[in-house]
Amino acid sequence: MVLGLSLLTGGSVGLVTQAAPQEATYRYEFEQPNFPVTHIVVVLDAAGRGSLEYSEKDTPEPVRVPITLRSESLVRLQRLATQVAGLPPVPPSDKHANLGLSKLTLLVNGAPVSIAFTYTQQPAVAELGRFFRGLVTQHQRINQIETARRYQPLDMPQLLSHLEADLNAQRIAEPTALADLLASLANDLRLSLIARNQARRLYTRVNGK
Repeated sequence: MVLGLSLLTGGSVGLVTQAAPQEATYRYEFEQPNFPVTHIVVVLDAAGRGSLEYSEKDTPEPVRVPITLRSESLVRLQRLATQVAGLPPVPPSDKHANLGLSKLTLLVNGAPVSIAFTYTQQPAVAELGRFFRGLVTQHQRINQIETARRYQPLDMPQLLSHLEADLNAQRIAEPTALADLLASLANDLRLSLIARNQARRLYTRVNGK
């Protein structure tokens, strides 16, 4: 899903200068009450350290976890933030509100920039939105896999198939962050041979070998 630029009131893009939260260099928020993940808040400092919070539909308590980006992810985030900060303003639009509203607050070269978007044809904005949402999908998949490993190992082939689909659709923010987990699964004799072979193949893929 490619999302688009809008002012905080709705539609396509708006760039505005306003004070960013102290020590928060990157902040992303998403909200769409009809989606499986209804609300996301990611806050990161300049070193890529911060917190991830998201709420799932029909689940009363949000998930809150600390996160630290990998070095290559931080470089990617810095590049995209610089590109987004240089975009010209676009007239607001109320279209595509069904896709949910994303809000970004960035601190780029000491200057705070805020945008909000629903749908966009700007590649940098679309990629930045996918990156932050991908952090949520990544955490969900890892949590599901680790839980199944302990309590429902027969579910592992299906979960690894879901993970592969996410990788194919670029819904995982940091594929290389999965390498250690996949290597461990590939050698876990408690799992079926099918699951171990799946994990080994995915490990080769995310590890670039």
